[in-house]
Amino acid sequence: MKTRILISVLCFVVLSCAGSKSEAELAEKQKSYEQLKSLVASGTYQFNAEVLYPQETQDVANTANALLGNFGNEGSYVGLKPGYFLKIQNDSAMAKLPYIGEIRRVNSYGKSDNAGIIFNSPIKDYAAESTKRMGMRVKLETKDLLESYDVVIKLYSNYTADVTINSSNRSIIRYKGVIVPIAN
Repeated sequence: MKTRILISVLCFVVLSCAGSKSEAELAEKQKSYEQLKSLVASGTYQFNAEVLYPQETQDVANTANALLGNFGNEGSYVGLKPGYFLKIQNDSAMAKLPYIGEIRRVNSYGKSDNAGIIFNSPIKDYAAESTKRMGMRVKLETKDLLESYDVVIKLYSNYTADVTINSSNRSIIRYKGVIVPIAN
């Protein structure tokens, strides 16, 4: 009985010590977080999309299954080729992102491409705040000729990010990628 208790205590001590981060790792994460904060404060950075997560509605699932075959609907995502981005520069936002989902209203007055989320417009209501886990959360609104966009960017200290875009004409969509500074 004493042997079991001793083994249990030793396992607990070993497991609790193994999961802790060293001071050097914490200092490096803090340094990276401070650099991220200054990058966001500069108002000049770019999100490069690597993965797209469409909202899984029944119509999107039916279409994907019809076009791609029935691969199941769990964990659906699309890996993206380079070249898709969301750029924040001073008081404007520019985006070229692919879109997969439901379009509620199609108006193509002078717009040649309704397939993606493409805009280059002034930012309205930009707000950035720190999160509990050494990250940042940026919220902004922008509007082009035909649509308005609510954008939420969750930035992490390792310079990865999640971008969620809610449009006035489309269902919500999320992207995952990396944050890079823009050279002036």
